[in-house]
Amino acid sequence: MSKGVVFFVPATTEAGAAAIGTAHNFDLRKLTAMRRGDLLLGHSKRLVARTSGFLAEPGRPFNAPGASLAGDFVVYVLDRRPEGVRLLTIDPSDRVQTGTRVQILGIPVTGPHDEDDLFGRVAEASPERFEVDMDVPSDLHGWGGAPVLNEANGRVIGMLQAYFTKGSTSRVVVSPIRRVRAALQKPLADGKGQPFAKFSRKVKREVADASPASGRSTRQSPPRRDVPAYDPKVQGPLIPQEFTDGTQMHLDIEYPPDGATVGNSACGVFIAGRAMALHGEMREFDVVLVIDTSHSTIEPTGADINGNGVIGKPYFGRIGSIFSSGSTDSGDSILAAEVAAARQLLRGLDPRSTRVSIVTFAGDPPHAQNGLFSRGPRRPAVTVEPLTDNYQRLERALDSVLARDPEGNTHMAAGIDQATIELLGLRGALSKPNPKSEKIVLFFTDGQPTLPYGAGFEADNVRAVLRAATRASRAKIRIHSFAIGPDALDGPVATVEMAHRTDGFFTPVRHPGDLVDVVEEVSFADLSEIRAHNVTTDEPAEHFRETADGSWSGFIRLEEGRNEIELSATSTDGGHMTRTIQVSMVPDATDPPVPTELVVQRNRLLEQCLRSIKQVRIAAERDRAEQVRKDLLVEIERERAAARTRAAEQRKRLEIGIDEELDPGPIPTP
Repeated sequence: MSKGVVFFVPATTEAGAAAIGTAHNFDLRKLTAMRRGDLLLGHSKRLVARTSGFLAEPGRPFNAPGASLAGDFVVYVLDRRPEGVRLLTIDPSDRVQTGTRVQILGIPVTGPHDEDDLFGRVAEASPERFEVDMDVPSDLHGWGGAPVLNEANGRVIGMLQAYFTKGSTSRVVVSPIRRVRAALQKPLADGKGQPFAKFSRKVKREVADASPASGRSTRQSPPRRDVPAYDPKVQGPLIPQEFTDGTQMHLDIEYPPDGATVGNSACGVFIAGRAMALHGEMREFDVVLVIDTSHSTIEPTGADINGNGVIGKPYFGRIGSIFSSGSTDSGDSILAAEVAAARQLLRGLDPRSTRVSIVTFAGDPPHAQNGLFSRGPRRPAVTVEPLTDNYQRLERALDSVLARDPEGNTHMAAGIDQATIELLGLRGALSKPNPKSEKIVLFFTDGQPTLPYGAGFEADNVRAVLRAATRASRAKIRIHSFAIGPDALDGPVATVEMAHRTDGFFTPVRHPGDLVDVVEEVSFADLSEIRAHNVTTDEPAEHFRETADGSWSGFIRLEEGRNEIELSATSTDGGHMTRTIQVSMVPDATDPPVPTELVVQRNRLLEQCLRSIKQVRIAAERDRAEQVRKDLLVEIERERAAARTRAAEQRKRLEIGIDEELDPGPIPTP
C-alpha cells in the first residue's frame, strides 16, 4: 500500500487531466509493484479516478542523496477524467516574490468536508524553493504534496514539501511548480504514460528500501545527514513526520479466518478486525460521553435527526400554564443530535477494549439554589450510567436522557469534574477505575458556560471550566470537545481551551444537524487510515467503517476461487502495517460462524448494504420503466405513421376523398 496527497491539473491525455504529488510521500518501490491505484477524496473516501502508471518519469524524494526539492514530484496518468473535483491551473510564470500571498489546499483533520485551506505570505524565495509564513500556526501532518496557489489569481505556484515551527507561527517549505510544468509539456508515450512496473529497476536503484514485510510494523529511517538540499533537523520535519521510536502497530483480521471458505453473497464477505498504534502494551480505553442537557438544547437543529421525514421547526407558545420555546419535532432537537451522535459512536466501539460512561450536565442559577424555586437545588452534573462494557445498558441510558425535557443553565465545569470523578474512581463515583486504561472525555455543548457564578460573570464561569480542565489534564485525561451551533462558536474559549489543555481536539460544528456525521471522525487509536481491498480483483472494500477505538468492518466482494484480501493501517506518526489472508469463494458453501461480539456490527452493515442494493434496483427498474415508456411512444408514433400511409393507400384504392361528404343515411333500427 502506498499513499499520499495529490491534486489534479489539465493534461494532453485521453482523460484530459493528470494527478500531481510529491515523490517522498509515496513508497515508490511498492508503487512500481502495483497494477493500479485508487485516488480517493480525503474524508468521504469517494473514488475520484484510477491510475495505472506515470505520465512523466518519477522524481526522487528530496532526502535521497543528490536530490532536490524541485525534483521531488510524481505525475500520474489517469484511466479516466476525475469525477467531482476541480482541475487546478498551473501558473505559467516562474517568478515567486517575497510578500506574495498564497493559499494552500489540503485535507482537513476532521470532517465532514474533503478539502480545507490555509493562508500565508512568502517570506523567502529562490529558484529552488520558497518558504511561507502561515497566518496562524497549523498542524500540517498529512499535507505533503498539497498545492500552493497564488491567492491573487488562484493558480498553482508550488507544492508543500515540509513545515516547521518558527516563532509564533508555522513556516512551510515549498518546491516551485516549474519542473512539473515542464514534465507535463513532454508526457511519456505521447500522453499515454508508462505503467508503474516500467520504472521498477530505476526506483530500486535510486530509492532506499522502505517496504515493510507483511504483518510487521515499520519504522522510517531518518533522513541522511549528508544531503545538502534539505536538513529536517534544522528546517523541520517531512510530512508526515518520521516514525517515532517506540511506536508499534497492531492489526488484527478477526473475521473471516485465514484460509476460510465462504459462499456467494450479494454484499460479499463480511470482514472485521482491530487496528491501533501501540505505545507499549495493548491499549484499553475508558470513555465518558458528557452531554449538555441545558434548556437551549431543546431548540431544533434544522435537520431530520430521527429520520421520520419531518424536520422540526422553531416553536414558541404555551405549554400548560407557561410559555416556552422548542422544536415542533422533539426528535430533531439539539439534545436529540447529541444522543444520536453518542449512539453512532457507541455502535462502532469494541466492548472488549472500551468501557463507556454517560454524564449529563445543566445546572440551576444561583438564586434557584437559594430556594426561590420549590423543587430545590439539583446536582449540576449527573452520572446516568457508570463505566461499563454492557453497551445495551448504555443504549437504555441514552433513551432516558432523551426522554427528559432539557432545562437549566450550562455548568461546563461540573460536567468535566463529574467525568473526572468517574474515570478516576474518586469519592462519589459509580465506576470502578482501571489504572491501565487511557482516559477520554467526549464533551458536547451548544453554548457557553453560564455557571457556577451565573449571568454577568462570564470570565469567572470560563475560569471555572479551565480549572476543571487543568484538573483533568493532571490526571492524564484527554478531552475532545464539540462546540455545536452559532452560540457555542460565538464564544468558544471554554471549549477550545478544555481541549487544548488536555491535549485533545476541539471540533466546531456550525450546523447542529452535522454532529452525527462529524463525530465519526473521532479517533483515539492514533490511526490516520485503515484500508481493505481484494488483491485478486483489485477492488476496495464496500461499506467500510473505521471507529474511534480502531475497530473496523465492511464487506468485500470475491470472485469464485481463491482470493487474497489485504488490510493496511497507518498511524498518525507515519507507522504502517499490512496483513493479508486467503479466502476461497465457493457458491454453495456455508460461511464460518461470525463471533458473537461482531454479529451486531455485521447485521448493521448488512442492512446498509441491502438498502443500497434495493435503491440501485429501484433506480434500475425506474430507468427500465422509463425506457419502456419511451420505446412505447416511439412504437406508437411508428405505427401511427404506418397506419396513415395504409389509410392513404386504402382511400385511393376505394376512391374515397378525404373531404368527400357521404350521405349517412337513416339511423339503423333493430
